[in-house]
Amino acid sequence: MLHAFVLASALAHGGAFLRDFAGTWTCGNARYHETWRIGAHAGPTVPGVTIADVAYGDAAHPDGRAFVYYEPSEGAYHYDDFHADGSQSHLTSPAPRNGTWTWTGTYDPIGKSPDHTVDVTWSLLPNGTIARRFAQRIAGRLIDRGSDRCTRTGATR
Repeated sequence: MLHAFVLASALAHGGAFLRDFAGTWTCGNARYHETWRIGAHAGPTVPGVTIADVAYGDAAHPDGRAFVYYEPSEGAYHYDDFHADGSQSHLTSPAPRNGTWTWTGTYDPIGKSPDHTVDVTWSLLPNGTIARRFAQRIAGRLIDRGSDRCTRTGATR
């Protein structure tokens, strides 16, 4: 019975990230612009588990790829990000509140030890754009590291 409840919870929650963000986006600010492609993971998956596949940068030579999934035992979403330079981030978020996903976790730069946590918010705005904010938490202080906006440029893939 518990297994059925966990599976039902994963199914109910797992697609929320895709419902909000599936499609092709142009993300950027005054310093950069980049294409983001978000869709259901096409590879092998666990039955009943939804995994979102997030690829960013040039499709032929992406800057990175992330996988987003819901972990029912934690009641949290995971965003596991693998950058082309070898760095990684592993973030978690509770269910979104008022269209905002609040991701917190580690960023592990290649060749360096992580010395801080990362706070990232993705807010789905009423006009359909995404406002993202990036910050570091070092020694208990939150340090703003910038923001950008994403505009949908293509349908769900």
